[in-house]
Amino acid sequence: MSHISKIDTKIQNLVYLKKALNTLSISFVEAENGQTLTLSGYGKNEEISGCILEIKTGSKYSVGIRKNGSQLEIVADWWAIETFTGQKQEDLLNKITRQYAYETVMDKIKTMGYSVVQEEQNAQQTVKLTVRRWK
Repeated sequence: MSHISKIDTKIQNLVYLKKALNTLSISFVEAENGQTLTLSGYGKNEEISGCILEIKTGSKYSVGIRKNGSQLEIVADWWAIETFTGQKQEDLLNKITRQYAYETVMDKIKTMGYSVVQEEQNAQQTVKLTVRRWK
């Protein structure tokens, strides 16, 4: 029985995803131009093919990123990842998507000519930004 599952995301920009992974100190490998990566699933013949990015988990089972139109999708053998690393799918994905959103917003703020005046994070990890732009 296959443990591999595909998760559609709102992640569209590989640059911001890589920034998020770097900020979180999560290792990754990017496929060479025009190439793709094939990752291993737990079963003998289980493979995750067509990946443009491999997110390392600390075990031989990685998380794959594949293009799906203008979106990116996350593909992994979550059973194997949780079994061999203790990392839960929801926790890892929440951490990555939160940081991805942060990197996206921060870049958009700078692009629009704003600067961050204050940044606060509450107990629920909600980030509040105060920005300013001088005319």
